[in-house]
Amino acid sequence: MNGHCINIAISGISLKVSDELKLELRKTIPNEFGINWINIADPNIDLLLINENFFDTEGIQRILEQKQLPCLKISKGQGSCHIEEHNTLFLPFQHTDALKNWIHLRLLSYLSDQRMQQPKVELVSTHNAINQKFLTEMLNPENARLHLFDDHGTLAIIDTRSQIAWLEPTRTHTQTNHSFNYEFATTSDFTKVSRKVEYNLQDWLWNLFWHSVEFQRLAPSESEYYKLDFWPQPAQHNDRKTILQLSACFIQGAQLGQVATQLKLPIQTVQQFISACIVSSNGGIVSASESHYLQTETAEQTTEQHGFLNKFFGKIRRRFGL
Repeated sequence: MNGHCINIAISGISLKVSDELKLELRKTIPNEFGINWINIADPNIDLLLINENFFDTEGIQRILEQKQLPCLKISKGQGSCHIEEHNTLFLPFQHTDALKNWIHLRLLSYLSDQRMQQPKVELVSTHNAINQKFLTEMLNPENARLHLFDDHGTLAIIDTRSQIAWLEPTRTHTQTNHSFNYEFATTSDFTKVSRKVEYNLQDWLWNLFWHSVEFQRLAPSESEYYKLDFWPQPAQHNDRKTILQLSACFIQGAQLGQVATQLKLPIQTVQQFISACIVSSNGGIVSASESHYLQTETAEQTTEQHGFLNKFFGKIRRRFGL
């Protein structure tokens, strides 16, 4: 186990079943643990999921003898729901409580024993500060494919040339923190993500950092002006109204403090929105003369602006059923 991440290898199982198992395990394993989906050749396996037909092969038995790690066999045959008795999970999967009991009995107890046996060491972080330079370097098309991860494991593999992302299937709607980092993707990294669906890289990054509240400091101060290049695409219905309002303001070029005041939002919410835009390369800081939102603050124009915005948001609400 690396820090609070559990390293899980899946072998001999179809991609469809593998993705289903990943989702089920993410729901079953306590949220305090991240999950790394690794290749069976990785020496740091904490849990092995194996097609029961391959369980008795020499390679698998060698791995189990060397580490004595928990192993869950996956079977399509008829069987009991008492997973803990035979270390076998029968498909189609239906017994959530049985799997949860097995996880606590076999996996978590194994990890606890392993942790007690390891000498305590002081961890030294070599993580770069997440700033504009860090993000610009990450999205450089010359990088091609990168593995994105944090202290809870893999987030995605991204292709900076074709602008797509393949996500770790249990983290399609997720957030991250200041442990966010990247490295060049290896062949084994692709076992950690699902390639059934390709996500637009800019949209996915925007949603990831909109839900990651630790990155407000990426945004400029409330006295600065910012203009979007395109409208962000929220993946979830939560906060959709707020996102549409903020987008309508900043697509014109607007001062952060003015938008917060006019929409009656905390400045932190506005900065969080702009931070997500910065990460996803959507727009940039502009001068006051390039801003067309509330450019002249007369009482009459403010009233007209409010009227325009109310009509505009009314159309948006009707369109999206808000």
